[in-house]
Amino acid sequence: MSKPASGAFIQPVLDEAAVRPVPQRERVYRAVRSAIEGGALAAGERLPSARQLAADWGLARGAVDEAFALLQVEGFIRRRVGDGTYVEPGHGPALRAVAPPREPSDLAHHVLAQAARMGAGGGAPLRLECAFTSQRPPLLHPRAIDVDGFPLAAWRRLLVAAAADSRRDLLGQPPAAGLPALREAVARYLGVMRGVPCRAEQVLIVASPAEGLNLLVRLLLPSGSTGGSMWVEEPTHPSLPSLLESLGARVSAVPLDAQGFDVDAARRRDPDATLVYLHPLGQYPLGRRTAVSRGDELIDWARKNGRWIVEGHLNDELWPREVQPPALARRDRERVFLLGTFESVMFPSLRLGYVVVPAALVRPFAEALTLWGPRAPAATQWALAEFIDRGHLHQRILALRERYAKRRKRVQALLFDRLPPALRAEPLTPVPTGCLRLPGGENDLVWLRRLRACGLVLEPLSGMHWNDRPERRPQGLVFGYGDGSDAELDASLERLRRELATLGAAATAGPSTSLAS
Repeated sequence: MSKPASGAFIQPVLDEAAVRPVPQRERVYRAVRSAIEGGALAAGERLPSARQLAADWGLARGAVDEAFALLQVEGFIRRRVGDGTYVEPGHGPALRAVAPPREPSDLAHHVLAQAARMGAGGGAPLRLECAFTSQRPPLLHPRAIDVDGFPLAAWRRLLVAAAADSRRDLLGQPPAAGLPALREAVARYLGVMRGVPCRAEQVLIVASPAEGLNLLVRLLLPSGSTGGSMWVEEPTHPSLPSLLESLGARVSAVPLDAQGFDVDAARRRDPDATLVYLHPLGQYPLGRRTAVSRGDELIDWARKNGRWIVEGHLNDELWPREVQPPALARRDRERVFLLGTFESVMFPSLRLGYVVVPAALVRPFAEALTLWGPRAPAATQWALAEFIDRGHLHQRILALRERYAKRRKRVQALLFDRLPPALRAEPLTPVPTGCLRLPGGENDLVWLRRLRACGLVLEPLSGMHWNDRPERRPQGLVFGYGDGSDAELDASLERLRRELATLGAAATAGPSTSLAS
């Protein structure tokens, strides 16, 4: 019985062999040595057998043996009788001359410049993602959601069903606009949960919310070297402004007041904006709702000026239906796009989103999806469609509403009702996120360093503002309470309360610089 061939794949070197005859032995020698010196073959990696390499390249077996013998004499490989041929250490790219550094592209220069600008003035450096490294955020982190309560058994059964022999078609390339079953399920879901009337063909499935935003910005903003400008609510997710600007948009920060998105302030700051992106209901991190009258102002602005509105749909399901204002996408079906995801009510690694497009624009957007962006796996799309249609998602949302309502009471009683006088709490909402405002003159990064030393990982409110200079940005602590057991939450809230009392007393006694000593 012959031993099966195995080993790394090696591409033959053609170079001058195309213009002058090169001995077969030399071709093999050059290819293997180049692969080792270039790092394509690592120390200890097994090479294919001489027989296999000769067959792959159409060469004489003797030529391969001669090349291998020369490489062994020079110390590049070691041949073990009955075992195989392996790369010897000491000949990798570390011993070669260091190549000149690659110059960043124009886009990379732009992103780096944004990072420098947003971190200038001694403030917080630009943070594009959350301040944790594990796959599951720490207990009080604002992105921590309830994953223990997710019906994993039901989801697992659906994924297994998607891999059945009868569904081998799901192994192929999914349609660019998404699996029809999922588009239909999302359309029905939005009609029930948010009262948004749309047809399945208006729903486009994207690989993530960021991919959906990429699609919208590239198609809705004017092209050219200067690009178009857009309004974005402030505060918001730390990475959002940089993401939009990397796509060529000029982003204007729009403040929030008691009525939500301040349309008058937006007009003053950037009267020529083409696009607005906001979360009228599930705004992060303050949870401010945009009043119906403000939404009407935005719709009127879009209609009269030929502008566009992107309505973010994140955590909206957590708000009881009786307190939800009508979605902008329900009040205008020509100028409003709905961008949503199920990650916040299912699990963060789902990596699926959707865009609801006005009926007149379905064709150009669907065609653009065939050219841009990755496609979500068809099996995952099918499982999600079944998860929605079988009622699992609805039950999950009801369970989250009940769980988070109980936890809001615990946060109010154990933390907010016992805060030191120096701190002010933003009102709690159905979304499991809270915000504590620091007294004037305090630096939230200093406070966060102290809290982190005690094992408490929160986020700075200042990092979610980008319009003002760092020293003028609001200071606060953003936290979450969605994950962990009740006992773990109570213990963490008590520990946080004690640390805040200590920090608050120090702030009252003197300047915050004393905390950093």
